[in-house]
Amino acid sequence: MELKHLLYEIQLRIESGEFERGRPLPSVSELQKELNASEDEVRRAISELIHEGVLERVRPEPPDQVTVPTYDLWGTLTGIHSITREARKRGVGPGVEILSFETVPVWPAVAERLELGIDEEVVIMERLRTADGEPVAIEVSYFPAKYMSGVTKEMFEGKGKGQSSFEVMQKKFGLKPARAVDELTAIALEKREAELLGMEPGTPILLRFRTTYSDNGVPIKCSRAVWKFKAGYQMDL
Repeated sequence: MELKHLLYEIQLRIESGEFERGRPLPSVSELQKELNASEDEVRRAISELIHEGVLERVRPEPPDQVTVPTYDLWGTLTGIHSITREARKRGVGPGVEILSFETVPVWPAVAERLELGIDEEVVIMERLRTADGEPVAIEVSYFPAKYMSGVTKEMFEGKGKGQSSFEVMQKKFGLKPARAVDELTAIALEKREAELLGMEPGTPILLRFRTTYSDNGVPIKCSRAVWKFKAGYQMDL
């Protein structure tokens, strides 16, 4: 089953009350049978809805249990949250691996942020970002397909500044980013993301969901990123 249809179906069952609020969701194996989907498809849909804030994962732990992390956070991420800029500032080499690249029908949570009709499409790109080979972030970008006709995965595989999605958007498609709105929260890492970042599933981590607007005030990109960072902001008083 397509991801879009799975997302719709699960969200519909939540809104109808079939999946009760405050109650556990049926298991992956139960959902797999009910929704006629594969286990991987169900897990991906659940992860997507967790990251969008529709679902949450509850991890009961002894409240006094303390462990030493098996990972190191990569310093403090400040300002515009740019891996390329942060890496250059720290004297390390930014790297990128494109994990997936596809054009799909948009679904409600993304359609609302990008001000798209439900019959429109988005280009989805998932990237693993690294610094001197160390994984530091996973970013999923959503671009309105109508503004980027002919876009290809290869356009985002450059070196240095060429890895920047904003660089590609501006140079190839004339989309000039002017401002962005961030939604920041802490989440528990899902199994797949944890493996990619070399961390333990369930580890608390920063999630940023950003909507970027053009100089004409049109939303031109959404991005969801989990960062292996401490967050930091400067406030002038």
